Amino acid sequence: MLVNTIFNKAILSAAVLSASAFSANVFAAKASSSLNCVTINNDLAQIEKFKQAGTYRFTKGGVQRINFDFASNKPFQDYLAAARAHINAQNPKANMPCPISTPTSKRLYADKPLQVVDLIAPFELKADNEKAAVLLIHGLTDSPYLFHDLANSFVEQGISVRTLLLPGHGTAAEALVDIDQADWRQAASYAIKSMLNDFDNVYLGGFSTGGALVVDYLNRNTLNESELQKLKGVMLWSPASEAKAGMAWAAKYVSWFTDYLDEAADIDFAKYESFPANAGAQVHALMKRIEPKKLKGLRNTPFFVVASEVDQTIETDATVNILARWHAQNGAAQAQDKLVYYYANNVEDQLNTLPSSLKTITTFSCEGQVYCERVLDIAHTSPTNASSNPHYGWQGSYRNCEHLTGTDLFASCKTTSSPTLGELTEENLQATPNLQRLTFNPYYEQMLEQMLGFIASTLK
Repeated sequence: MLVNTIFNKAILSAAVLSASAFSANVFAAKASSSLNCVTINNDLAQIEKFKQAGTYRFTKGGVQRINFDFASNKPFQDYLAAARAHINAQNPKANMPCPISTPTSKRLYADKPLQVVDLIAPFELKADNEKAAVLLIHGLTDSPYLFHDLANSFVEQGISVRTLLLPGHGTAAEALVDIDQADWRQAASYAIKSMLNDFDNVYLGGFSTGGALVVDYLNRNTLNESELQKLKGVMLWSPASEAKAGMAWAAKYVSWFTDYLDEAADIDFAKYESFPANAGAQVHALMKRIEPKKLKGLRNTPFFVVASEVDQTIETDATVNILARWHAQNGAAQAQDKLVYYYANNVEDQLNTLPSSLKTITTFSCEGQVYCERVLDIAHTSPTNASSNPHYGWQGSYRNCEHLTGTDLFASCKTTSSPTLGELTEENLQATPNLQRLTFNPYYEQMLEQMLGFIASTLK
């Protein structure tokens, strides 16, 4: 019965897809004339209309690939120009005004009035008195905006920054319906090779899926002596290791019958809210490539990893297993490995599979801020954003309430003056039905201190 239902839905979806996309684009053109990326969050009735119409779920003019050859060795600036042109051509919100000002956007655009494209496009920031450079790769359905806080922190420390926009991202969720993880791997390969060619001291960083791509590249590619000398370390936040959902493997088969597991309003300018089934299938295939038993090439590559025990997107135990295997292979680099671990229960029980030689940071404090009493624990979506982030922070313009879409609690989550935030655990949702998923790190400054310490130790 379930298969028949999904199959019938797929047939219906195929029959109306073109009409829906056309209607959505017409609606988007009308809506965008009076909205910006902040005010779009305010009208709940309009949000529901966007969801039903798929206003921002579909690309402009049908899905097109970026006009850039990732197999080439073209300059990174050529890639940045191609990516920006691709966003402008495909993203229905690309030219929507976006009065979101971050330290990184100020470095990139000074006081120029911003549009969505300015905030989600990949970028490069050159540091004064440069001592190193870092490549940052975002996660599934995300965009480089996720690194605006970290990028500024890096540049302040003399570390230049490059970010990558993964294929299928930065436009509309429709672009992930037919994507293949091989496309992501090819783009990551181009960006990593470009880093190792252009800089003398290199760090590779990734959030979630971006982290898996970094690990996969290093595990399956043999770096030459010069590249090994240049690569100083890896930094990962909530790295994708294994899906929390036990049925993640089934996403491949579900994608044969329906395009989307979730159809949302997609009002978050920096991340898709709709979730194509194929996206889940592709990240599952990527994570299978980095199972602990397959990790044989991660030698002498020190790592800095940030993970949460209660992560409801990724199975943190699997991450811990990968780190244990990696640490064991790291030889002389073992002394520099570091894990920042946010836990909610008995940390000793959670970390008993890790070697004692791995430096693990588990003590954090939040004091003097209103949100300290409102945050229950650390979500998958939290680590890279500061509490001051104007979009995802404590007083940010966007609230992550997508888990409550279609319920009466959605409005309460979006509008309450005293939100409770945390990860979407069963315990949290039972205690706080209108829970807002946490999208910032209340311990950001402490995490940053540990990260900069890691960099200082590996640059010696």
